Amino acid sequence: MPEFRYLVADSSGQTIRGTIQAENESICRQIISKRGLYCLELTQANLASKSLSFGGAAKFKVADLNIFCRQFSTMLSSGISIVKCLDILAEQTENPKLKAVVKNVYEEVQKGRALSSAMKAQEGAFPDVLISMVESGEMSGNLDVVFVKIAAHYEKDQKTANKVKSAMVYPIVLGCLTVGVVTILLVFVMPTFLNMFKQLGAELPMMTKVLLAISNFLTGYWYIVIGGTITIGIAWNQYIKTESGRMNWDTRKLKLPIVGKMNVAIGSARFSRTLSTVMQSGIPLLRALDVTAKVLNNKFYEKHLMTIKEDIRKGSPLSASIKKAEIFPSMLYSMISIGEESGTLDTVLEKTANFFDEEADNKISKTVSMLEPLMIVLMAGIVGFIIIAIITPVYSMMNAIK
Repeated sequence: MPEFRYLVADSSGQTIRGTIQAENESICRQIISKRGLYCLELTQANLASKSLSFGGAAKFKVADLNIFCRQFSTMLSSGISIVKCLDILAEQTENPKLKAVVKNVYEEVQKGRALSSAMKAQEGAFPDVLISMVESGEMSGNLDVVFVKIAAHYEKDQKTANKVKSAMVYPIVLGCLTVGVVTILLVFVMPTFLNMFKQLGAELPMMTKVLLAISNFLTGYWYIVIGGTITIGIAWNQYIKTESGRMNWDTRKLKLPIVGKMNVAIGSARFSRTLSTVMQSGIPLLRALDVTAKVLNNKFYEKHLMTIKEDIRKGSPLSASIKKAEIFPSMLYSMISIGEESGTLDTVLEKTANFFDEEADNKISKTVSMLEPLMIVLMAGIVGFIIIAIITPVYSMMNAIK
């Protein structure tokens, strides 16, 4: 029998949420009416669930999670109950997928389920780090503090991501402009000169012949170029979805010229900040490493962190295990060693994360400052080559006429 989720109001105007089983929506409304309640909202539960998992579990942007955690912590700090917090968030959330998930969590908690358990039941909608920290907060009784920490974590993560995106806008626009200009010159301008060269029977230099061959191929076999580009894009997308493909790409991202050091700095900052945040919430080190490995979203780091975890399980200190793995800068394991000796590992990790955040900002700025002139030189070189290849035979013909 179908299950329906409802929002009703009683005679005093108080709203109530819940679920009810009925053969259809009409019968469901009749049952609600007989109870002396006024139906405000009614949706079929299984349909709502299906809308969340189109193409897999619902995944939310960092910005949405940041707002969710920040609002949750503010309401909890004000003394509002968890159930009421969820009810308010379900009403105020603008993202329709997150809204539906929060409603599901609200209903599960209303039935007596723990918040972390209800979040975990949403088929991967919430990240592991959030669920683990909520679970720890429930056990320690500091759920409001946990939400403040996780909100700050997501906020810094979002700022770093926005800086990278903003930094890459200019190189991407310049790259697209280069491709556009070259395409126009080869597809529209070159054929005009080709006809002129043929009519005059001029001897063409090698660079002009090469350029004409490329122009002829683009104009005559444009469908192959477009089809090949799409095929390569699809093949690459499928390749990085495989275990080995993702591992190779994640490894090479850290060793690429110009952007490799920037990726290492961002990875180091994210590792330090996540591990610090999770440990400050009371989660044990081994479990914290599990959570951190998934948050980094890098198979290379994830593989080595699992090795580090096994070394720690055997009795090795965290600093020694990270030094042995050689995946982070020496500054990181030196600071961790100081934290272990002083018994303030979580605090030291937080300070280390702040250092690497600044380091990542500097690397992003340096990367952009290097990419911009390189892109300009590359564009000038390609366009200059095309113009020279066109102009050279023209000048040769003019000299021959004289």
